[in-house]
This record gives sequence, structure tokens and C-alpha cells, in this order.
Amino acid sequence: MHVLGLTDHLGNVGGAEISARTILSGLAVRDDVDAVTVVGIDDSDAKRLDFDGVEVVPVDPPPGADSLPDFAVDLLVERRLARAARSRAADADVVHAHHRRSALALSRLDVEPPTVATVRDFWPACPISIYDVGGERCTGCDDRLNDCVAHQGWDGLTEPGVKAYLLAKRRHQRPALAAADCGVFIADHIRERFAGSVELPDYTETIYNPVDVDTDVAPADFDAPTFVTASSLSESKGVETAVRAMGRVVEEFPDARLLAFGDGPQHESLEALADDVAPGAVEFHGRVDPEAVYEAMAGATGTVFPSVWDEPFGRITVESMALGTPVVGSDVGGIAEVIEDGETGLLFPPGDESALAEHLLALCRDSSLREGLGDAGRERAADFTPARVAEEHRALFERLVGE
Repeated sequence: MHVLGLTDHLGNVGGAEISARTILSGLAVRDDVDAVTVVGIDDSDAKRLDFDGVEVVPVDPPPGADSLPDFAVDLLVERRLARAARSRAADADVVHAHHRRSALALSRLDVEPPTVATVRDFWPACPISIYDVGGERCTGCDDRLNDCVAHQGWDGLTEPGVKAYLLAKRRHQRPALAAADCGVFIADHIRERFAGSVELPDYTETIYNPVDVDTDVAPADFDAPTFVTASSLSESKGVETAVRAMGRVVEEFPDARLLAFGDGPQHESLEALADDVAPGAVEFHGRVDPEAVYEAMAGATGTVFPSVWDEPFGRITVESMALGTPVVGSDVGGIAEVIEDGETGLLFPPGDESALAEHLLALCRDSSLREGLGDAGRERAADFTPARVAEEHRALFERLVGE
């Protein structure tokens, strides 16, 4: 079997690109896969990922892309990707687009092999890919466009033009997924959100993201209850909830700490909040190497993932499980899909600082709870190993080729 992959970026831009690289490289080492090729945009400002065993076909980004509107870049990139992929599709048994622009490029191809588009966020229904308005689930541009524009700060004199732009981008994106022979979703809740509102391919399947964690890291040695959160410091990530919960935790465990890794627009306001509600209990470490996060997480009492929006997947949930550290997450999106409450982790209503505090206190008090959740989490994490996810993709491709 020869797999032709399309990716928006060959560089290390984010988790989506790392997932695509991991899947393609995982396929390349299999004895039942003859060859793997990837066509992707070669960003000069991002270090290229190492696609072990994969033939890499770099595509130059459009000139001046950094200064163009996102929609214009979409149109240029999808054409470039489609042009580069078209000449190689004849030798492929399956063509797999891993991201939004890649899926748009896929819809421009008229090729014989079956085509697959992976959906990693809400782009088929939402022009800005988040399908969320201030932490509330969006019901679509037909009735929430005004709220969305206001929430993003795009209202004002340019508002009519912004709305026209978003609607045009939405119209362009919506047919792309249905043009594929198969849609792969990285979580069931994304597919369920689209049911009845977006035309889907005749065949769809859920295959979770691969998560590759170095579980041999040396755990940090903490002498007091310590919790870790790692994300952007932005409103949607709900770190404020974790900070407020720590105010309750330190009443019973004065030495308890929350280590916050990451940066973002709420950094200063969160530091001020921490000084107010939990003085000295929250440490902001900014952006650090993943290994430093893993070391802290491996030695922590628990990991906190307090997002208030529907995380498409939630990689940190699985990373914590793989390290044997109990994870406490919001009962939303991919977080709730990965965690079985009380079995492989603990869930709490998004934004509910009291419920989160009770979970954190329970972990501080009960070592058997920590051990039980940690052991069950390790078992659950085995469902997301790169080898397991590569096998699921190969089996899917086999079914499509057979049909």
C-alpha cells in the first residue's frame, strides 16, 4: 500500500502537525505499507518536522502570505498543495488530507484512489474553526454571527465587511469535507456536533490523535501537594478556574502549589488574581521545553485541564495518563471523551471552581485514589500510542481500498 498524505505545514507549527507527522511516520515503518509520501507547505520560519521513512515533497508558501487575509492564503495554499499532489496521486492507493487547507486541496483533486480528510477542529462548520462564543457552544453563523463578531472585537465600522468575509469563507469550506470519500474525526463529539448541520462523507470514522510521551523522564521531587496545568493563558483554557480553586485548596493544605506552564493574553491578570486569592500558591513558568513539563507532571499530585470550551481532543489529558499522574479535567469536548469520571480521571463542570477544588483536595488527602487513577490512566493511554493509531489508519485504508 502506498499512502499519499497532505499536510498544511511540514514545520513544527503545533499539535496538529505533530499528529500528522506521527501518523505518517508510524505507517512508514509497517511491513504492510510499501511507501508513504507527504506533500506539505514548507514554512521557512518553522523547523521542519522529522518524517522518518517518509518521502517529503515540500511546497513553497505563497509569496507574502504573512500579510494576506487568511481566506486568501487558503485559496493560494490549497491550489499549490493540489497541484503538487495531483502528479503523485496516480501512484497512491489512498490520499489522506490531515488538516483544513489540505482538505480544501483534496476537494480540488479528481483522482482514482479513495480520499480521506481528517477533521481536527470545527472548521467544516465554523470560519474561524472554534465553534464557540465566549465559552458557549455556537449554534452557527445563521444566528450567532453578531455575537461572534462582538466577542472577537471585530464590531465597529468594519463590521459589515468582516461579516461578509466570514460568511464567504464559511461557504467555501463547508462543501470540502463531503467531497472526500471518508471523514476521520479525532473525537466522537466533533462528528456529533456536525450531524444534521454539515454534509458529511458517506463513510466516517473516529480515530484519536496519537500521543507520544517520554515516560522515562525523571519525575520532579515535590515536598508538598503540587498540581500542574499546561496551556495557553487565554480565556478559553479556563486557568482562572484553577487559580480560584487553589484559594480553597491552600486553606487545608497551605503548602500546596499550582505550576502553570504556558503564556498568553491573560498572563498578567492571572498573576494578579493569584496574588489576591492564593498568595504564593501559583507559579507561572511561561513556555518551557516539553520535557520540563513532563518532569513536573510526572512528579505532581495531579494535572489540571480546566478548559471552558469544547477542546477538540485535549492532548495533555493523555500525556498525564501516560505518566501515571491523575488528571482532573472539565466535563467538555474531547476531555470528557477521554476521561471516564472516577475511573481514569476526574471531571468537573467547566468554570466550577468549587467542584474543581473538591477534586484537588480529594487527591491531596487520599493516596489510594491517586494511585488508582494513575494506574487506570496508564492503561487508557495505551489506546493513543503512535503504533496503535497507525494501525487504525492502515486498517481504515485497507477497507477503503477493498471497497
